[in-house]
Amino acid sequence: PSSLPSGVVGNAYSQTISAAGGSGSYTFSVSAGTLPAGLALNASSGVLSGTPSGAAASSFTVTATDSNGATGARAYSVTINAAISVNPASLPGGTVGSAYSQTVSATGGSGGFSYSISAGALPAGLTLNASSGVISGTPTTAAASSFTVRATDGTGAFGTRAYTVTIAAAPIVVNPTSLSAATVGTAYSQT
Repeated sequence: PSSLPSGVVGNAYSQTISAAGGSGSYTFSVSAGTLPAGLALNASSGVLSGTPSGAAASSFTVTATDSNGATGARAYSVTINAAISVNPASLPGGTVGSAYSQTVSATGGSGGFSYSISAGALPAGLTLNASSGVISGTPTTAAASSFTVRATDGTGAFGTRAYTVTIAAAPIVVNPTSLSAATVGTAYSQT
């Protein structure tokens, strides 16, 4: 194609470079510059693939050679962005019946992020906002819940983090808040 998309460190990358014109089949090669670290070009299929290992911008030229030795070339620049990290490292617990709100966020990658639960389940009563990353609601069940939040950037690259959130039972409340006064020699009863 005329350009190649960016990638993310640690996320598999695969793009196909093709050629038209000439005669017969083609072989592809990098004739100038250097591919991003971790990527390789398949000489027969033109597939540029691998798992990027370093964040950097790389410029290189791919040359296609046909069966007669005729060539065509195109220069590319591919940016490999830092790995996507989901934060914070942990989430606090909550209490049944008490409103809960925590925000997960992401860094690295390219473009805005969308958030989803890729494994496990949120505590009963809580939901994850796909665009803001806010986990909120009112817990309904006392339990420990394990789940994984996945952040996906605009190119489809993603990062994940596993969490465990413990929801405690509602505290025991003793009522009433006060007891009435008593009188010497008079029967007294309060519940």
